[in-house]
Amino acid sequence: MKLSAKTRYAARILFCMAKHMEESPVSSSWLSVQTGISAQFIEQILRQLRLAGITDSVRGACGGHILVQKPDEVTIGKILNAMGDGMELSFCLDCPESCDRSHKCAMHDVWENLQQSFNGALESVSLQDALHKARPDTVC
Repeated sequence: MKLSAKTRYAARILFCMAKHMEESPVSSSWLSVQTGISAQFIEQILRQLRLAGITDSVRGACGGHILVQKPDEVTIGKILNAMGDGMELSFCLDCPESCDRSHKCAMHDVWENLQQSFNGALESVSLQDALHKARPDTVC
């Protein structure tokens, strides 16, 4: 159970945007310099984040990308969902119709309870939490 590079990069990009939120919109090239992620990959990630309603883009000479949700509203769980990186503990939770044992399996309820706790933990950590815990010299 690992996060994809795309999801980890999305979190890094969003942290950087939240850290510089008071400034004007940021360009993909600026984000690339700040995060070490290629501008092309950043564009792909920002497209998914824009479709999820987390970011938006502004056209024009002073345009770029902006965070449209407050940092305390953007949770790790929300980032995972936006990037399509589900974190199911067991296959039977992800596709219950594919498991003929899910309705009678002794461990199914255990996995389900753990999954609920895990999802709760993912939703309890936000960009704001990351900003508060970051040292002043932290880079994106």
